[in-house]
Amino acid sequence: MNKTILSLTGAVLFATGAVVAQTMAQSTSESTVAPQEADAASVARGAKAWTNHCSRCHNLRSPSELNAELWDVSVQHMRVRANLPGAVADDIKAFLMSSATSTGVQYSTPGQGGASVASFAHLSPGDPLHGKEIYSQTCIACHGADGKGTISGVPDLTAAKGRLTKTDEVVLTNIIKGYQSEGSLMAMPPMGGNPDLTEQDIADVLAYLRKEYDIAPGTE
Repeated sequence: MNKTILSLTGAVLFATGAVVAQTMAQSTSESTVAPQEADAASVARGAKAWTNHCSRCHNLRSPSELNAELWDVSVQHMRVRANLPGAVADDIKAFLMSSATSTGVQYSTPGQGGASVASFAHLSPGDPLHGKEIYSQTCIACHGADGKGTISGVPDLTAAKGRLTKTDEVVLTNIIKGYQSEGSLMAMPPMGGNPDLTEQDIADVLAYLRKEYDIAPGTE
C-alpha cells in the first residue's frame, strides 16, 4: 500500500515538474527570441501599444538610455507587471528603440541640415478623404485624433508655427524618409511606421492635415 502511494506521489510530482518545465521553456522562448531588425510595422504597433498600456504611468525614455540587452530586461519585467502578451511587448521594445542608432535607420536631423528634399512632382494632388482614413489607421497612434500628440516629444500638428508650415516637399521628405527632431526622444519612422504605405498615401495624409488644421505651406 505504501509503495503504491509513493509511486502515485512520484508520478504526480514528475507530471507537475514537466508542466512547470514546459511553461518555463515557453516563457523563455517568448522572451529570448533571437534579436532581429525591428521592422516599421512592429514600430507602429509598438507606438500604439505604448499609448494604450504604458503612457498612463511612464514618460517616454530615450532609446539611447539602455543598450539592447537592458531594454529587453526592462520590457520583459514590465511585460509581467502589466500582463502583456509577448508579441505586444516585442512591439513596444521595437518602438522604444526605434530612434536608437543601433537600429541602422538613418534619420535626418536639423543639425545635419535635414534630409535632401526630394521632388514629388510625379504625385497626384493629395486626397484629404483618403488621407483621413490612413491617418486614423496609422498616424493616430502617436499624433492623436486631435493632432496634438499622444506622447511627450511628438510635435503639435495644429500649432500655427509648427511642422505644417514647412513646404510640402520638406514635410513629405521627412515623413517618407524618417525624421529625428533635435532634442526629441523619438523619431518619425519612415513612412510613418507603415511600410505598406506609398508616397501617394503620404501625400494624401498631408492634404488631409492641411485641410483639417488650415495651415498653409511655406508660412514658417
